Amino acid sequence: MDFDKLKEWMEISQKYQNGNFWDMIFDQANLENFMKDTRNEAPSQKVHTSNSFPLVDIYLTNTQVIVIIELPGYRKEDVTLSLSGNLLSIKGTSKLPIANPVVIRNERRYGDFERLIELPEPTKSNEIHARFESGLLIVTYMRKYTPEENIPIT
Repeated sequence: MDFDKLKEWMEISQKYQNGNFWDMIFDQANLENFMKDTRNEAPSQKVHTSNSFPLVDIYLTNTQVIVIIELPGYRKEDVTLSLSGNLLSIKGTSKLPIANPVVIRNERRYGDFERLIELPEPTKSNEIHARFESGLLIVTYMRKYTPEENIPIT
């Protein structure tokens, strides 16, 4: 075995000494990152379409629909929103803040992402208000439907 291969295996073993090696290998996303890490490449710049990023909460009050989208480390300039029917689309990008690093651990997401969020009630894009606050994108709009009411039967 040549010295470069031995060095590569030593780096791999040091990265995964935390006891989760096999869990990480059998998780497809981690396997892809593991394979990239072993080649000493920067994190992926591909589009992430996972349903779990960014994290989203949706709340209903008597008067509003509130959607909270978690985007830690993002700026409003990095994100775009669009609406089609009752589907809210969020797209964004995040760049690695360091040029050409040696990756020891990579748990944060970098690159482009896109997520479609089904809204519980329809609205129009000009009726939506969005603001960025402490890493949260808060999207609100007024409800058009009233809470359930009993209808008398005659």
